[in-house]
Amino acid sequence: MKIALLGATGNVGSRTLTEAVAAGHEVVAYARRPEAVKVLPGVTVVEGALEDQAALADAIRGCDALIVAVTGPMKDTSFAQRTVPTVVKASQEAGVGRLVLVSAFGAGDTANKASVFAKLAYRTILRGFFDDKAKSEAAVTGSDLDWTIVYPVNLKDAATAADWTAIPLEQVDKVPGLPTLPFGNVAKTLVELAADRKSSGGRIVVTTAKGRR
Repeated sequence: MKIALLGATGNVGSRTLTEAVAAGHEVVAYARRPEAVKVLPGVTVVEGALEDQAALADAIRGCDALIVAVTGPMKDTSFAQRTVPTVVKASQEAGVGRLVLVSAFGAGDTANKASVFAKLAYRTILRGFFDDKAKSEAAVTGSDLDWTIVYPVNLKDAATAADWTAIPLEQVDKVPGLPTLPFGNVAKTLVELAADRKSSGGRIVVTTAKGRR
């Protein structure tokens, strides 16, 4: 399939690019800094800004799915609210019906399933970042797109773990402690979900093999 990717130069996005190519997919990477996108066979890089709806729509037209793996600076507490609605409109304009959005575990009601310590952090020192994520999701869930929202736990730069879990939020009772998962495991999950229509309308928690109850 042909996958459009936003965030191809980031920690999760760069690994998603590699995973998508390894899985045999064609990729269109839309990036503000095209020179920073890893050169791989089957990858087309298009320069552009997230705020430019027309340019984004032109770049992703003809793609089967769009993966949005853009985090933005943590100190910018309106980044997702400014960009996600534009991404949704560009997807609709381009006729790309499938959208997989990377959020973060701790955003919105996902924090209710966190440990006491993690919940405290999400709702105090990290509140602006997580509130921004949660508020931006309304543009996705209220759209007519075939969407899936992904909530990774804490992430780290490490070799991809052999075992991890991607499970619907409603099937998670608790995420104990502060589980930490390699970036690559989230990338694998995103590529799988891009082609998985069974997850349509789903909110998926991605965590370590033992990082949920």
